[in-house]
Amino acid sequence: MAASDTLPSDAPPAILGLVGFRRRRGRYGSATQLLWNRLENDASLYELCQVRDDLTDEEQVILEQCGQRLEVARRCLDRPLWRWSFSFWQVIHEVDGLLLLVMPRHMLLPHALEVQQQFERRVTDSAQKALWLGAERTQGPLPRSIRILRGEPLAASDPEAALSEQERLTRCRHVLRGALGVVNDRVDKSFWQLSINVSIQILSTLLLLTLSLIAMLGFHHSLVTTWPQALIPQGLLLLSLMGAAGAVVSNMLSKERFIVATGATSRFFAYHLLVKPVVGAFAALTLLFIEQSNLLLSVVPRAPANAASYNPALLNIVVRDWRAVFFTLAALSVVAGYSADRFLSSIMNNVLRRLLGQSEKLLPPSGAPEAGGASQRAKPG
Repeated sequence: MAASDTLPSDAPPAILGLVGFRRRRGRYGSATQLLWNRLENDASLYELCQVRDDLTDEEQVILEQCGQRLEVARRCLDRPLWRWSFSFWQVIHEVDGLLLLVMPRHMLLPHALEVQQQFERRVTDSAQKALWLGAERTQGPLPRSIRILRGEPLAASDPEAALSEQERLTRCRHVLRGALGVVNDRVDKSFWQLSINVSIQILSTLLLLTLSLIAMLGFHHSLVTTWPQALIPQGLLLLSLMGAAGAVVSNMLSKERFIVATGATSRFFAYHLLVKPVVGAFAALTLLFIEQSNLLLSVVPRAPANAASYNPALLNIVVRDWRAVFFTLAALSVVAGYSADRFLSSIMNNVLRRLLGQSEKLLPPSGAPEAGGASQRAKPG
């Protein structure tokens, strides 16, 4: 049975034109339908808050802002090609916070309990937990606001006992909105990290396919049979592509925790899709130079049998023939490109740290001169 068979044939509900069951049934999947459900859930809360008879001017302005943001969220999801997911969640989170300021009190307590539960589960920073929940998670502003919403009596020494009920309720609303903002900020960071990692992995896959296509179209099988005579320039270019491919594979298998929540993310894409492949190609060339110089590593064929005994390299890899030499260097180039980012960055960090430590030893002590005393250079000879 098709999904359209379950819909009424005449006079369908107006909500079907909003949530996209008919307009997007052929293109959007269940994930988008969940986003539409979240949007319409906030829209229903917005309509319930509108029917209040005791709305103040400030609350009416807040409801107008909620209506505008809900329309923006609909436009973010209703784009035919690319949905604005980041903008959608930012707008929805703003609507959630604003609705806490205007919803009736009997609707506020369930949302407050949900905010506290999400805060305890998602927020891992001990300083933020101590600030919002208190030292024992009972005396902070968030648990205190929930006790006020439950109607529990306040102690006579509590500073909020002198406030009116309306003032306490207003303060509770703003505390809940602030705590929800902290939770949403944490969720947005995780969403950005996941989105960037998935995007980099997809683009790395396309880049790897492109490099493989270039390697297959740009090089002939005669390169293997004429190795090592064809080392320059075909061999250098091919092993460079192998190193870049190893760095791209590293992008596909690793998940970075980018410390970003908002702002431009092009620098991360440029680093993983441009800088790391170039570093991988450089590492592969460095490995090839070291192998050709016979300083540390050498890959030699088995014939003649005594070739390795006269080789001054510290590590000799003996293979069957020159064809095996070529493919061994290609495999080592992939490994070098895969581990180049972590290996070379750790080496450079150690070198810079050692140079910095030596420079600190050479510098004169930075102690303050004695009062009224002249420096040694200022003294006459």
